[in-house]
Amino acid sequence: MWPPAESLARIKRKQPPRLPKEDIPITAQEHTIEFRSSYTRKRSTASLSSVKQHILGSETGGGIDLEGEDILARHARLAVDASGPSVEPIGEASVALNGRPVTSPTRLNDGDWLALGASLFQIHFVAGEQPQEATLRLTEPAPAPANASDATGIVTIGRSPHCDHAIDSPLVSREHARLICDSSGVVIEDLNSTNGTFINGQRLAGQARLHPGDRVAIATFAFVFTGVALEPVDTAGRVRVEVRGLCKAVPDRSAGQPKRLLDQISLVFEPGEFVVIFGTSGSGKSTLLDALNGRRPPTGGQVLYNGTDLYAAFDLFRSAIGYVPQQDIVHRKIRVERALHYTAELRLPPDTTDSEIDAHIRRVLDKVGLSDKAEVPIDTPAPLSGGQLKRVSLAVELVANPNILFLDEVTSGLDAGTDKRMMRLFADLAADQKTVICVTHTLENIDACHLVVLLHRGKLVYFGPPPEAPKFFGIARLSDVYELLESEPADYWADRFLASSHYKTYVSARLTDDAAQTQTSGPTEVSAKSHRRWFDGSQAGTLMRRYLDLIVSDRRNLAILLLQAPLIAVMIGLVFSTDGPLPARAAAEGQISFILVLSAIWFGCLNSARELVKELPIYLRERSVNLGIAPYLTSKVLPLAALCALQCVMLLAIVSVLLSLPGSFLDRVVSLFLAGMAATTMGLAVSAFVDSNDKAVATVPILLIPQVVLSNAVVRLGDAGLLVAKGTMISFWSLDAMKATLSAETLSARDATGQLIVPLSGQFAHDLVMVAVLGLVFLIVASVGLKLKDRKP
Repeated sequence: MWPPAESLARIKRKQPPRLPKEDIPITAQEHTIEFRSSYTRKRSTASLSSVKQHILGSETGGGIDLEGEDILARHARLAVDASGPSVEPIGEASVALNGRPVTSPTRLNDGDWLALGASLFQIHFVAGEQPQEATLRLTEPAPAPANASDATGIVTIGRSPHCDHAIDSPLVSREHARLICDSSGVVIEDLNSTNGTFINGQRLAGQARLHPGDRVAIATFAFVFTGVALEPVDTAGRVRVEVRGLCKAVPDRSAGQPKRLLDQISLVFEPGEFVVIFGTSGSGKSTLLDALNGRRPPTGGQVLYNGTDLYAAFDLFRSAIGYVPQQDIVHRKIRVERALHYTAELRLPPDTTDSEIDAHIRRVLDKVGLSDKAEVPIDTPAPLSGGQLKRVSLAVELVANPNILFLDEVTSGLDAGTDKRMMRLFADLAADQKTVICVTHTLENIDACHLVVLLHRGKLVYFGPPPEAPKFFGIARLSDVYELLESEPADYWADRFLASSHYKTYVSARLTDDAAQTQTSGPTEVSAKSHRRWFDGSQAGTLMRRYLDLIVSDRRNLAILLLQAPLIAVMIGLVFSTDGPLPARAAAEGQISFILVLSAIWFGCLNSARELVKELPIYLRERSVNLGIAPYLTSKVLPLAALCALQCVMLLAIVSVLLSLPGSFLDRVVSLFLAGMAATTMGLAVSAFVDSNDKAVATVPILLIPQVVLSNAVVRLGDAGLLVAKGTMISFWSLDAMKATLSAETLSARDATGQLIVPLSGQFAHDLVMVAVLGLVFLIVASVGLKLKDRKP
């Protein structure tokens, strides 16, 4: 992980630099030292004396006890001499100072960052008799450099090792941001990074001047600007979740008043904790999960990530959130490695190289235990097991290395053994300092988690370690709690928990003071921008390659699509004849034109009617991260256009070989192609508004039958019918364009009553324009349908 010292230790700017170590006069024989946790901001103080050594650890038995992850009972020792305090590890304990490993006694300075295991503390000295001597004194300001691009005036930050301060994380762009130091202060500039640079929770567009106290986030890595330095608050990107008085109310039509799905929920989840949410049916488990991850905003209360309001600064944490829904979020027809590669291309910064992506994929597959399945298609020829499929969905989320992971009933339907392996996997992920929150119904392996949240009718009735839950409720098995909860009103159990020691220990003691409330704004004003561009060509290219991979991988379905046109063409050739007198030939050519147009419309609509809805869970997940609607639709329309063109060419070519149809082949291909493409966008519009494949298939006939009735071929339409047909029917204008390609002799033929056998309503070019307009309208409708599926925080 990224070392603080090699990240943003001290910015050399036209401000007083720190004195050399030998010039900092910390000479007193006794010192008061303060350890300030970078995550909880809790302060622990101790008096240091030069006459003895002091032990740092979690249970020192008389030394300096500190709370945090991976701190050993006896972790490090402090000693004081004439030059000040120094620190060294005990045995093989992991100790780092300002990001650099400590293996021998190393001097501490005021403001240094000391890492014990995975826990980070800032050091502050408070002198007893002579406080001024414990304060860092600064020299006079240095003169400004003549050139603004001087190496001491610009500091680059990014993933590249060539940056002045490198952050080794896939969430960080190769060159993410830079600090420009001038005579009046420090300016920070975002370099068009993918996951953004944030000041006080607001995404930065361009440049902004920093002021002391500003909180700066590079992707999810947090710092505080002191006026002379950016001090790390979180160099691991970890996420602490604090929930205060969370409520969610929805209208209840039967009762005529709001129904509370969540009622005054307060919780704290620390980094590295694996938490399970369970409860009675309808207790609000998924509602709570979605309120915590930003998918469904609450109607009251706060959700704080690292002390920042999630909903006020959602873009700041968007890339740090991983979410695995109950439905699979992976395409089943492509290889596991390719599925992860496409996801990495979509979610990681565009400057991530293929070798970096491959390294991420290998790491993730090894973590989820699927390294041997990398080259295997997900469901062919031998389908993956249910547990393996869930692990693939999990791997898709882990590719971007999220810092907080939400799992919505991902173990549902799995056998007990697989459930146990999955729960152990989640615990291992939490051990990597990820915050893991899981909703489950299965309680057999719940002991694998650190804490459990028990909900009943929207109220919190227990939060604490799972082994203590049965004792708390006075039951033998935790599974008996469901029946017990139904024996009393929900308020009874909620009040009982509020009065318990578990509430004091695991809720109230972990909540931060009101004075340390959220930071959603600060002294610096920044201009915000959306993290999504209207159209991302790179994203569209990745999506298109994935879609083509899916089409080619499903060979059976592709064969059916390609055989439709030849079969229908042969059928037309067998049924129709263009021989005989002119009236008979004209009638036959008009009917053939009608069948060709309907076939093209049929091809287009059936090709696309299920293409969006069949991957709806995947779309919703990718959309919540960074997926744009325009690139997504483009990735569907272009391959479907190629398929439609191939079908139309085969259809018309075979019919032209079997039957004599005088006229321009190219004009007819264009007419059929535009009809098929307009129908394709109509199918996409259907697919965007339904929520299941069955509904999409059921809707197709409702769209296709009017194309037959209102085409002006089956019956001559009256004024009202013509008005509707001209405004809504692809078949009306497409058939008119096709008839316009027939010979002049055919168009002039009349029946026994003197009426034209093949009447025209407009001109060829005008007809094609109208077809294109209808196709564009349906494409806009599809965009609106996708937009309506957004769940905005």
